[in-house]
Amino acid sequence: MWIRLSAGLLFILGGMFCGFNMADKLKQGVVFCTEAEKLLNICESEIRSNNSDVYSIVRRLKKENINMRISFERLPECYSPEVDFHQQWNSSFRSISGIDADELDIMLSLGSMLGTTDTEGQLKGISHIRAKVEQLYRKRQSEYDKKGRLYRSIGVLSGAAVGVMII
Repeated sequence: MWIRLSAGLLFILGGMFCGFNMADKLKQGVVFCTEAEKLLNICESEIRSNNSDVYSIVRRLKKENINMRISFERLPECYSPEVDFHQQWNSSFRSISGIDADELDIMLSLGSMLGTTDTEGQLKGISHIRAKVEQLYRKRQSEYDKKGRLYRSIGVLSGAAVGVMII
């Protein structure tokens, strides 16, 4: 009897864990958008106020606490003819496991735009990317609001159903 009860409780906890894990994956999409917005704000302020180049922006990003599953430490801080900044940027974001195609597109377009035009061109590019991030944020937030609660509930209920069948 105790074995069945223990197994039932384990299935309930397992289902609950799966549901919460799936909801957390949806939440990570929302967090990515807020962190991307923070990244865009930093880039915009560096370009607008200091007319900074990409290397100054990288130095600032290394000081900030941006949670994007990427290490800005691999990006160069000063110009070197052997190292291509845009290639380093692309490889840094492509190496992230589990990044969505929309997220990757946004980050790669930012990296390809930084340092390639004058100040106004970069600010317009950031504004365009910001609009894409806001659109993705609304989509992800709506998805999380609808499906997050559903995943948590279904996880608990399916675990409870299997647990009751075992007991």
